[in-house]
Amino acid sequence: MDDFVKEKLLEWNLAELLPAFEAEQIDRECFYLLDGNSLTSLIPLLGPRLKFQRQLKKLLEDAWFTPGRRHKPATGFLEERLRNVRKRLHSGRHVNLTSQVPQDTRVILPEPTVTPERAIQLTEWLKNNIWPQSQVGQHMLETAIHRAQWIRANGTTSMLDIITEFPRLVDTPGMISQDFSVLHPESSGRLTENWNPVFSTKIICMARKEKTADLLTNIDLLSGDKQGDIALQLLTVLLPTAPYRLGRRVFRPSSLEMRRAFIDVKPIATNMAEYLMSSTTEHPYVLMLGEGHQCSQAFVIINGAALEQSSLLAAVDVCFKAFFVFDVSYPKPCATVWEFIQTTVFQIPGHESNAVKLMRAQIATM
Repeated sequence: MDDFVKEKLLEWNLAELLPAFEAEQIDRECFYLLDGNSLTSLIPLLGPRLKFQRQLKKLLEDAWFTPGRRHKPATGFLEERLRNVRKRLHSGRHVNLTSQVPQDTRVILPEPTVTPERAIQLTEWLKNNIWPQSQVGQHMLETAIHRAQWIRANGTTSMLDIITEFPRLVDTPGMISQDFSVLHPESSGRLTENWNPVFSTKIICMARKEKTADLLTNIDLLSGDKQGDIALQLLTVLLPTAPYRLGRRVFRPSSLEMRRAFIDVKPIATNMAEYLMSSTTEHPYVLMLGEGHQCSQAFVIINGAALEQSSLLAAVDVCFKAFFVFDVSYPKPCATVWEFIQTTVFQIPGHESNAVKLMRAQIATM
């Protein structure tokens, strides 16, 4: 039993329960997971049990607003979030690619469909179970809002910590897209439904005017899906790189850095184990295995894990959604590409550079 549990029992005038909680080694994590069956065993007398249940329910309802105590950091999600925001504001102009999230990815979260207590229980179950897959998917759906609240409340939590808390996001296919559909139900299918041929045709037409001959060679001989893959890669050609600042230093990414930050292209025979071990990029990105500009396999790379997708378009779709689900900013070298996809294709309002505004206007008139 830790100090948190002891303080709560004393605060609730239930000191007589201290020996039982200590004997069962109930710490803070277990405290939040107590349910009806465990409480019946832990607190046999009905009167104290009812008092405890009432106080625990109130604690869970107020958890979002609990401030820090005794000079310790805040533990409530809302206060914790405000504390992290203040910390970033006081830190000057330093930017971190994986921790600072632009306001254009902010969403007003829907109301949870389960209680905080139930969400915590399901989250613990999901940490320890990967099967049956249908049940995993259902519990992930039920905890989607809880997960989004947890990620945003913790502010500067690393990708690794998020995946450690919610491992099924990356090792169960479809969970990133499912979480995104909860956050943006009206936008979820816009890329996969409209890229071919609506946007891809216009992108290729613009590229022809710009005379980007390398990617356009023999493009008329390719199928519609293959042309769509080429159109995705053309985005880094049509949208210019933009300088960005980290602290006092100004970085000017090259065209190659921009392309690799968006879609890294490697040969079909690439050793994936060696590739993932050598990858040091923290933000999500797309890996394409293929010959020339044609895709044979596509992956989303997230924190050293390769999530295989059915096509290059599907990989770009999942990668984009990962930025919103994990609440991380776009990588600076290719931020303009993701801004275009966000505001023009997914039609989600957000920051736009002048280049993106111009390209969106051109697309609208074609």
